[in-house]
Amino acid sequence: RAEIKSCVSDLNIVPEANHCLVNLTLLIFYLQNGLIVACYQGYVDIVIALAQCPHLDVNWQDNEGNTALITAAQAGHITITNYLLNYFPGLDIEKRNVFGYTALMKSAMQGRTECVKALMLAGANVHATDPSRGLTSREWACYTGRSESAFIMRKLMDKPCPEQFCEEFKPEWPKMKELLAKAAEPKSCLQRISECMRAAVSFRCFYGPEEDGVLDHMVKVTTSLSSPFIALSCRTVCPGSPPSVGKRRLAVQEILRKQRAEEIRSQDKDHFSTSLLPLHLLRRSSVRPGFVIPKVRITKAPPPTFQPEKVRRRSSAKDDPYLQIPKWRYKELKEERKKAEEQEKKRAEEAQKQRQVSPARCRT
Repeated sequence: RAEIKSCVSDLNIVPEANHCLVNLTLLIFYLQNGLIVACYQGYVDIVIALAQCPHLDVNWQDNEGNTALITAAQAGHITITNYLLNYFPGLDIEKRNVFGYTALMKSAMQGRTECVKALMLAGANVHATDPSRGLTSREWACYTGRSESAFIMRKLMDKPCPEQFCEEFKPEWPKMKELLAKAAEPKSCLQRISECMRAAVSFRCFYGPEEDGVLDHMVKVTTSLSSPFIALSCRTVCPGSPPSVGKRRLAVQEILRKQRAEEIRSQDKDHFSTSLLPLHLLRRSSVRPGFVIPKVRITKAPPPTFQPEKVRRRSSAKDDPYLQIPKWRYKELKEERKKAEEQEKKRAEEAQKQRQVSPARCRT
């Protein structure tokens, strides 16, 4: 608090604004520190509430250089890790602490398998190494004895893109046509005898699921968004760009902002394509957003000897098409009385002038 006050006092601000600025700076500091504490303790509700703060820096580091993502991934809080990745725009996944470890390295060291998968599918760099030993995240998992995390990382690196999340994925088993064609072929006598012998003398033993076999395919189908069982109830936000290892995934706010910009751009293109007028002739409308095309009347040019008719102004207010101020009856009577008095006064003045003129004529 003392350091913040000394820094703010150098700005030469009035005391009231100085006090408010100190309180605001302290509040932001407490919120950033509170986010790391909530990620460490696993307080999901506090992390969700802090996501609404506009001035919160999600990449803020503590004394050891740990960010909120490093803390949540190291502690193994998968819900908070996914929320940070999905609802905090501007999150830096490759931020390192003072020892040079990223969030993926810390989660691999601690054996947090779910956090490792979330970070890898969010676009974390799998080949990044630390400055001290020069080991990658998978090598750190093997070095610390986290065999499950190392196995998951190897499986994800072998198949970096889940094809069941793509729009082009088809739920049919690709080997089905080949096997049906092979079964429909005519068999020789020796093949039929061998099949009967194999069916009679068979030992039941456990076999693991075959790679790209029917069991593996059924797992992919029932856990994918293109499956007929799940496609009716949910849909991915970006069906054309599925998550993949090493590809940076945008936050929900960034995706929606990008989609909104594309919609506005497409609307503007539609308006421009239907309009033949230049941009400075188009006007905006407060009722309907976008560009509105004004109505243009095209008439034939008159001959050179044409003279426009003079339009007479309408004197009476009754024939006027525009609205008039209403006149009350007592005001009309008052105006009529005033006009009558003025006429009487004019008559009296004219009569007095005539009396003055008649004696002068008599004298002459």
